[in-house]
Amino acid sequence: FYPIQNVIKMPSSKKKKSKQKKAANVAAAASNLSVNDDPYEFDGEVAVEQLNNARAAVGLNRVDPRPKKVDRLPDYPACDGCGSEYSGTMECTSCGSAFYCGRSCQVNHWKNGGHKDECPTLKERSQSIAKTTVEKLMDESSPPLLRVQVLHDDPLDGSGPYKFAVDYGLHDAIYSAFLVDKEGVVENHTNENPLYRCCLTQWIMQSLFRGERISRQIHHGSNSFGKVDGGRILGYLHSHSDDGLQVWWKASLESAMVFLHSKISSTPDESFRCHQMARDIWAMWTHTFASKRASECILLTHDKAACLERATWMIKQMKPYLSKLQSAREGLDRNEVIQAYFNQVPAMIAAQCRELANVTSVDPVKLLKLRGLDKKMYENIAKPHGEDMIRRKRAADTARSRDILKRAGAFD
Repeated sequence: FYPIQNVIKMPSSKKKKSKQKKAANVAAAASNLSVNDDPYEFDGEVAVEQLNNARAAVGLNRVDPRPKKVDRLPDYPACDGCGSEYSGTMECTSCGSAFYCGRSCQVNHWKNGGHKDECPTLKERSQSIAKTTVEKLMDESSPPLLRVQVLHDDPLDGSGPYKFAVDYGLHDAIYSAFLVDKEGVVENHTNENPLYRCCLTQWIMQSLFRGERISRQIHHGSNSFGKVDGGRILGYLHSHSDDGLQVWWKASLESAMVFLHSKISSTPDESFRCHQMARDIWAMWTHTFASKRASECILLTHDKAACLERATWMIKQMKPYLSKLQSAREGLDRNEVIQAYFNQVPAMIAAQCRELANVTSVDPVKLLKLRGLDKKMYENIAKPHGEDMIRRKRAADTARSRDILKRAGAFD
């Protein structure tokens, strides 16, 4: 250690000359590097090692290649004022249970949205709602219908209650629910006790993973939806990174086959209800793959090899179930809606792999072994509809659908 007044500083002119000399030495030593070998442009290790050897030759430290940039969406809740998705960057510091996109929404919600009255007790009420909801969902001793009845009035629509529910173990409860359907959804629906004839996956996807929860209520006075909440899906998958998706995917596949069971199909009312259940689940999957955020975390688009492996696995898992649909008795799959979803979802998976990860080798036609009319239906109907939904972020209405089919040559 030396007192500051005794430190001899190098004159600025000498510093400049020293830097220029080092720069010239690096340039000379690295003259054998081509432009394409720049470690910040070239995606390989050879260029990095060459540059570091050049730097070491003139006494400079090693450098690490700049990590590949991943275009990730910010993980924010919806604004409690206007309902805008992923924009709640401001949190109410008093209750910690309300989120806003800006001061104007915060002020308006305080004055006109009722937050002024609810704020003093909102945190306690949110925690109580969250705890009760998670406890009900986690109660494996109860029949499935009693477990999910707590979701009937959408208690976790708000970002505050949902945040506390995650702290109380919501993701474990969701995993447990998917596991029930994966292992016994058909058995439950053929149970004599009506409290077991319930699909937990349907409830989770349509209630907890539903998007536009706040904006639809504010602007349309409706609880309907046209999107999923990619942030909530991301949170669940991160909490169960080992097999969270696998369990969810298998639960969805098994749930789609319930209406084909002989005991179910012989009862018109039960068959209709279970077909609607399958339709709801797989409509949600099309909304899921229309979401960039959800597709990124499901398909692991930050890693090309992992993306290819994940997409291939998901589509291959669908093959035996699609075969069951194709061989089912005519009329069971009303208007062949579920079969259509089983073609459209793989098309959307392949499209998002191309768009988000530049992975072009995912081929649903080959993976699903589609031939003849099935292949033509995929190429002329499922694929253009799936790609259109990704572009527009919503499903096509009747007029739009006819236009898509016409442009795809489906009427030729």
